[in-house]
This record gives sequence, C-alpha cells and structure tokens, in this order.
Amino acid sequence: MLSFPEFRKEIIKYCVLMYEKNYVVASDGNVSVRISEGHFLITPSGKRKSELEYKDLMVIDKEGNVIEGNFTPSTEMWMHIWIYEMRPDVNAVIHAHPPYSTAFSFQMPREYVPQLPEIESLVGKIGFVPYREAGSLELAKLVKEKITEHNGLILQKHGVVVVGHNLEESFNRLERMEFEFKIKSLRESFR
Repeated sequence: MLSFPEFRKEIIKYCVLMYEKNYVVASDGNVSVRISEGHFLITPSGKRKSELEYKDLMVIDKEGNVIEGNFTPSTEMWMHIWIYEMRPDVNAVIHAHPPYSTAFSFQMPREYVPQLPEIESLVGKIGFVPYREAGSLELAKLVKEKITEHNGLILQKHGVVVVGHNLEESFNRLERMEFEFKIKSLRESFR
C-alpha cells in the first residue's frame, strides 16, 4: 500500500491527467482514495483539478467528518463514501465529465454493453444512473445501488464514475470508457 505522501502525489498526478485529456474543466470532477479502513483522501470542492497542491487535499472519515484539511470536501463526498462502503475491493474512485461519455449520457437509457471487446473485458458492462442533481444525496444513493454490479457508471446529463483497486486502474477504466464512446460517436457519424 502507498504511503500517505504517495497517495497525495497520485491524486495530483491523475487530476492533472484528467485535465490534460479534457475529462474535466474548471473545478469539475473529483477523486478519492481509501487510505485506511474508514478514512479517505478526497479532492476539495471548487478547486481546479489542474492546479491542486498537496495541502488542498482533504482527509475525511466514513461519517463525512473532515479529519484534515482547510477546505470543503467535494460536493460528491457521499457518493465516494458510499461506493467504498458497498465495494470493499475498491480503493480509488474518479468522477469526471469526459465529453463523449457525457454526450452519450443524454441518450443512454439503460446499462450499456461495450462494443469493443477489450473495453468489455477490462471495464465490464457500464451502468446507467438516471439524472439527479449533482452533489445531491439522491444521486449518491442511486450510485450506491448501481456500483455493486459495475466498475463504471454513466450519470445522465452529468458525467461518469469509475472505480478500481487503485487510481491507475480507475483512470484506465475512465480512459477506456471515453474511448468506447468516442469510437461509437465516430462510427455513427459514418452511417
């Protein structure tokens, strides 16, 4: 398992990557890791992911209490906490707004089976969560229900949530999902 400073470094690394790949803009998106049983490191609310510093990251517990940090935790904090509650195998959660996946969320009414075999084998079926306001407990509850059967979820009119054993696996799933929906978009443009 990584040390506490290494967890911070990893979160910063993947936040910058998300920004560079246009998976988030401005202060959108959030990232967390499980640092111990019942404690999580999470990005703060209202901060640009491309400009985060180690001191900006927050430590929270499973009750949503701030243990360390000077900012407000992500508005999607409960979504992260409840994912960890439901999935003991998950140690990293990423929520982002990649353009192709988010665009597809407007027309995706149900679970989606990837068309590219490598996506299906590495991500699995992609779950669908109907629209609820960003940051709301209603959205967090729906994600909590769906995440037990999926490693990736499309949030209608919002974005995606991916999970993994670590941030690298979560980010790879995010990247693969976005690639799937980019190929789907290109394929449909040739019809």
